[in-house]
Amino acid sequence: MGKFFKNITFRSKILSILLIITILLASFSFVIIQSIKEVNQVSDDVRNTSLPEHFWLSYWEQELRMKEYMAETAVETNFCCDFADTYEQRQQETEKQVREDHGPVPDSLSSIKKEIDLLDFLVINNIRGLVEYGNFSAAAALIEEDYLPGVQELHQILSDQRESVDASLEDHSEHISTIISESLRLLIIVTTIAIILAIAASYRISAGLTKPVENIERKLGYIAKGKYGLTIEEGNQVELKSLTASINQMSKRLKESFDTIVNDKIYREQILNSLPMGIVTYNKKTGDLSLNDTAKEFLGHDNKKLMETLIKRDFNENLPFWERFSSPDIYHNVKIPFYTKSGTHFLLVSQSELLNKDQEMTGKIFYFLDITETEEMEKKIQQTEKLAVIGELSAGAAHEIRNPLAVIDGFLSLMNQSLSEEEKKQFHLPLLLKELDRINAIIEEMLMLTKPSAPVMEKVYFEKIVEDILPLIRQSSGYDQVEFTVDLYPAHVHVDSEQMKQVLHNLIRNSIEAMGGEGSITISSIVEDGNHNIYIRDTGPGISEKIQQQIFDPFLTSKESGTGLGLTIAQRIMDNHGGKLQLESTSTNGTCFLLSLPAAE
Repeated sequence: MGKFFKNITFRSKILSILLIITILLASFSFVIIQSIKEVNQVSDDVRNTSLPEHFWLSYWEQELRMKEYMAETAVETNFCCDFADTYEQRQQETEKQVREDHGPVPDSLSSIKKEIDLLDFLVINNIRGLVEYGNFSAAAALIEEDYLPGVQELHQILSDQRESVDASLEDHSEHISTIISESLRLLIIVTTIAIILAIAASYRISAGLTKPVENIERKLGYIAKGKYGLTIEEGNQVELKSLTASINQMSKRLKESFDTIVNDKIYREQILNSLPMGIVTYNKKTGDLSLNDTAKEFLGHDNKKLMETLIKRDFNENLPFWERFSSPDIYHNVKIPFYTKSGTHFLLVSQSELLNKDQEMTGKIFYFLDITETEEMEKKIQQTEKLAVIGELSAGAAHEIRNPLAVIDGFLSLMNQSLSEEEKKQFHLPLLLKELDRINAIIEEMLMLTKPSAPVMEKVYFEKIVEDILPLIRQSSGYDQVEFTVDLYPAHVHVDSEQMKQVLHNLIRNSIEAMGGEGSITISSIVEDGNHNIYIRDTGPGISEKIQQQIFDPFLTSKESGTGLGLTIAQRIMDNHGGKLQLESTSTNGTCFLLSLPAAE
């Protein structure tokens, strides 16, 4: 029954409760009808018995008092004025009128009626006869001895009977009060039960409605706050099942739509973050900035910090970049230098309008591309072109100079063998031969710069190359005051050992000459990101800031006896090995060059 009641509709529940209450109240109406019947029965008893008895008793009491008065008056007046006739006439007229108005004497009072009739018979027959014969004394004695005592006796009987009738009326009244009280008590009980039943049913029905509705409202609040896909348990209420199913379907559809939107957003963000281009969008309406990963990584700011920087205009460096970023102008492909801790970068910056679907401007898009590698490549191309031009000129000049120089070298060698020591000093022959050797070295370097030989690769320890070149350098004149420290990581490299010796020789010779032949040189290495990085550090005075950017240009030198080709040739050799040579650092405490070569597997 309970399960059935749970599964019916709210309308059916309310109708069922109303039907139950109606049946309960209808059953009480039968009780009321029965009570009314009992009251009617009591009323009939009172009307048919008690009231007539009460009326006749009252009537007889009055008549007896009146007749007693007439009898006493007759005795005192010696029975004048036709006492017996007057008595009889009054008795007949009054009794006849009473019978017409209130009916005959009740059976319960028939005995009293007989006693009254006997007294009346005594007056009408006996006393009348004595009076007619003139025997007034006997008539008076009969009244005083028989009639008046009989009247007093009847008074007592009437009084007792009246008390009995009054008690009967009181019993009937109490019976009616009892019926009414019981009916009222039953009415109160039935009404209380109906009210309690109505309240309990209302509470249960309202709880069956409000609790699921509150649960639905709470879950809808969660869904509205973004907890899409949340489902609501189906209750027993029929009306709410379809609503719950619709809400669950809506929640699932919202979850699917939200996931689609989020996945699309993530996909677009992944596209933006995968681009090798920094992108910053500005929403003019909300004032929000959005950066992709490239922009965050390059600028070192997130959205909030970048906004604070723009508001405070805290541009300590890279002022051209931030001025372009803050500018409302639209521009494209403007090259700007950007300085970071890792070095100088060259950026190609642009700015365009951010339009909505109605082609209305809602903000701007600032994007930049790091073209540092392109710039370096262009410089290398320019350097290569420059070296090619210089190489062609140098090769031609070297060949043209070498032919007459060979003749001069031959004659000077012959003179060196033929002349005496004094003549050699006189004609400065040792100096001529030394400078001739210097010219030959310059020509060799020019030819190497013009057309370097292809490296013959072999797998060797770089430490082995250093061990081969250092003894030769130590034996050179003027290099004995230099201290060497070698701390190389034992790793193989694929290189041309002879050409690597040439690179080391040029770098170490430059360091020794920069230190003035005194100081220390440290050669160390680490393997990092698949490269064998060799660092050559000296304790010289450093390289002037003016020529740091051009130290690899040919014929650039700060020494009186230098050719300016050593670093250029060393860099050319490193390029042919797939490595790089760069100035790592320089200061008044010394200079450090980096040689980076691919580590052998």
